[in-house]
Amino acid sequence: MSWVTLSPPHGRPGQLACVCDSAPPAAAGVAVGPTPGVAAAAGPFALTVFAQALTTTTLPLAGAVLAPKAAWGALPYALFFVGAALATLPAAILTDRFGRRAALALGASLGLAGGVIAARNVASGHFAGLALGALWLGVAQGFGFFYRHAPIARAADGARAIAAILGSGALAAALAPAAISLARASFGPLAPAAVLLLAGAAEVGVLILTLNSAAAIPVALASPPQPIQILRFLGATLAAGGAWFGMALLMASAAPAMALCGVGYATTSAVIANHFLWMYAPAAIARRWLRRLGGAWVAGCGLTLVLCAVLAFWRQTGAFEFAALMAAAGFGWSLAMFGASMLLHEKGAPSAPWLALHDAAFFSAGVAGALAATAAV
Repeated sequence: MSWVTLSPPHGRPGQLACVCDSAPPAAAGVAVGPTPGVAAAAGPFALTVFAQALTTTTLPLAGAVLAPKAAWGALPYALFFVGAALATLPAAILTDRFGRRAALALGASLGLAGGVIAARNVASGHFAGLALGALWLGVAQGFGFFYRHAPIARAADGARAIAAILGSGALAAALAPAAISLARASFGPLAPAAVLLLAGAAEVGVLILTLNSAAAIPVALASPPQPIQILRFLGATLAAGGAWFGMALLMASAAPAMALCGVGYATTSAVIANHFLWMYAPAAIARRWLRRLGGAWVAGCGLTLVLCAVLAFWRQTGAFEFAALMAAAGFGWSLAMFGASMLLHEKGAPSAPWLALHDAAFFSAGVAGALAATAAV
C-alpha cells in the first residue's frame, strides 16, 4: 500500500485531523509529501525571531537583577542557548518519524510553558524558575530555527531562499521594540514578565501558522541528501559558531554595561532591539554580494566584523556608541549566517543529522559567549 492510497482524496464526516504529517519519514528515501515552501516557512521563522528578540532582550537584565550572586547573572541567558542546542537533534529525529507539524507542536508547547514559567518567576522574584523557563524557551527556538533548512534545500535559487527566510526576521525584529514599549507602559515593573509571556505566545503562533499553511503547500519530491563535504561543513559551522559566540557575548554584556554607564532601561531595550533588526535586515541585500564573492567570503567578512565589534565594545561609554557597535555586530552576524547557510546548501543539502549538528554547534557557541560575558563585565 502506498502513501497516496493511505491519504483520502476528500474529507468526509467523522474524519479525524492529526497533527502528524501524512508524508512518510525521510528515512524511507525519496518520498512524496507536503513540503514547506519558502513563503510558508518565512512566517513561522519570523515569529521565532520575534520570540528570540523578546526573550534575549529581557533575560540578561532579569537574570542580573534576580541572581543571588553576580556571577550567575548570565545563567538564564546561557540556558536559553543550551535548550536550543539540545533541541536540534530531536527536531531532526521527530521530523523523520512523525513529521514537521508534530515536531513543531512539541517545540511550541515547551515554548509556551517556558514563557509562562519565566514570566511567573520574574514577577515573584525567583531566579531558579526564571532559569528553567529560559531553558524551555530555548528548546522552542531550537525547533523553530532548525526548520529553516527544509525550504532552502528544495529551492531552485538557494541564495534567494536564504535571503527570504532570514529577511522575514527583520519585520519581526522591527516589531519587538514596540511590543516591549507597550509592555512597559501597560505593566510597569512587571513589564519583563509580560514580555516573556508574549515570547511564549509567539511560539504558539509558530504552530498555528504551520498547521494552517501545511495543507496549502504543493506536493513535491524531496531530493535525497548529499554526501557531507567535511571542509565545507567545518567552514560553515566555524563561521556561524563564531558569529553566535560574539553575538551572545555582546547581548549578555550590553544591558549590564550600559547600566553601569548610566543608560536607562528604555534606551537599553531600544539598542538591543535595533541590534536584532541589523541581524536580519541585511539578508535582503547580501544575496548580491554572495553571487559576487561566494559563501566563504561573505561568511568570513561577517565573522571578522563581529569579532571587531566584540573587541571594541569595552571601550564604549555612551548610548549612541553602544547602539552603533551593536548594529555593526548584528550586520556581521547576518553576513556570517547568510554565507554559512549558503556553504551548507550550495552543493546540495546534507542529511538531517548533519544539519542538526551544525545548529547544535553554533547554539553551543552561544552558550560559551553568554558564559564568557560573566567574566567580561
